Amino acid sequence: MLNRVRRKRTVLPFVLLAILLGVNAFLIAMLLRPDPGVTAQPAAPNASLGSEASLSPAGSTTPEATPSGTTPSPKSTPSAKAKRAAVVPTKRLFLAVSERDAWRATVGDCMTPGKVERSTDRGDTWREMFKTGTAPIVRLGMDEVGNVYTVGGNGQDCSPQYTAYSADGAVVGQTPNPLDVWYVGPKNRDMVSGPARVKAAPCKKAHVVGLTAIDTSQALLSCTNGAVMVTSDSGASWSKADQFVGAMAVGSGGGRYWIAGTDSSCDGVWVRSLPVNGSKLDRGPSQCAPSSKLSAGRVAIDVSGSAIWLWAGDRVQISTDAGRHWS
Repeated sequence: MLNRVRRKRTVLPFVLLAILLGVNAFLIAMLLRPDPGVTAQPAAPNASLGSEASLSPAGSTTPEATPSGTTPSPKSTPSAKAKRAAVVPTKRLFLAVSERDAWRATVGDCMTPGKVERSTDRGDTWREMFKTGTAPIVRLGMDEVGNVYTVGGNGQDCSPQYTAYSADGAVVGQTPNPLDVWYVGPKNRDMVSGPARVKAAPCKKAHVVGLTAIDTSQALLSCTNGAVMVTSDSGASWSKADQFVGAMAVGSGGGRYWIAGTDSSCDGVWVRSLPVNGSKLDRGPSQCAPSSKLSAGRVAIDVSGSAIWLWAGDRVQISTDAGRHWS
C-alpha cells in the first residue's frame, strides 16, 4: 500500500510537466500561425496622405504664383478636351484702345443691324454707344484723329457705308465710298476691299473668317480652311503666310498680328502673336486662355500696347503679360 502511494507521488510531477509542455507548445504554435485576414500589398503609386495632403513625385515643382486678380493660362495636356467650335466668318469685332478702354460690335447680317458697345472699365460693363442703322457691321476701327468708324451694309442692296463717330456717339462723317479703309463686303464677305479700292477674294475654296490690318499697306486675314493670307501692297496681291486650323479670330497691335482659335492642345482658346519679318510672318509663343460656352463665330481679339483683349464665349478677358495670365 505504501509503495503504491510512493509510485503515484513519483509519477505525478512528470504528468504535470508533460501537460505544461504541451500547453506551451500549443500557445507557441498559435502565435506563429499566419493571420488569414492580413496580406501584404505593394504601396499604391502617388498614394495620398489623408484626404487632401499628398507627396509630390521627385523632380516636381510647385505651381507658379498667380498675381492677384488674374487667372493663369490653363496648361495644355494630352488629356485636355478643348471646346472646339466650328470655324465660320466671325460674328464679332473688337477694337482695343488701351488697357481700360475698348469697343466691340456684333456683326449682324443684311437683315439684322449690328450692335456697337464701349467699355471704359476693362470690360466689366458695356454700354451701347449708338444705333448704326447699317446691317451688317463688317469693320470697326479708329481714324487718325481718334474717331471710331464702322463700315456696314446700307439699303436694300446692302452696299458699303462708312460712318465715323465721336467718343460720345455723334456722327461726324459718312460716305458710301470709303478711302484708306480695309473691310470685307457687307453682302459678299469673301470679297476684301483694300485702302486703294482694290478688291480681291484671297480665300480660295473657303470663306473669310476675319480681317485685320497694321496700316494702309499691310493686312492679314484668316480663312475657314485655316489658311492665313497677307498683303503688303494695300490688297493688290495676297500670299499664304501660314496655316492655323481652328483659327477663329484675328487682330493687330504692337506692330504685329494676333490670332486666336481652338484645338486639342488647349482647353480654352489659344492665342498667338505673329511678328512681321519682312515679307514673312514669325510664330510667337502660343498661350492658352480659359474659356467656356464657345460656339461658332463667337471669338474676337485685338491688342493695344501690352493689353490683349479677348472676347470668347460669354467672357471678355485681358492679359498684360503676353497671354500668360488673364483677368
